[in-house]
Amino acid sequence: MESERDIAVGTKGQIVIPLQLRRRLKIAPKSRLAVYSIGDKLIMTKLLLQPLVDELRELFKEIDEGYGRKGRPTQKAVLKEIQAYRQEKRAG
Repeated sequence: MESERDIAVGTKGQIVIPLQLRRRLKIAPKSRLAVYSIGDKLIMTKLLLQPLVDELRELFKEIDEGYGRKGRPTQKAVLKEIQAYRQEKRAG
């Protein structure tokens, strides 16, 4: 563990993490950190969030697998389903 560092808190409650630590921990602007308090101590840890692109790619993969051999529905098939649903709602 590194030695303590004197870090000031600004008027808006913001703190500045020293450049040396940011570089070593690969903390860039917009990085997300979790802050915990234990007694009179603050503990910070870098959150490792999966990029949205990866999450969307996985979602699309699941959708594709859900269609199986049928493949993705055509625009015509989607519109047909919407119309059938609307007719069912009107009748009910």
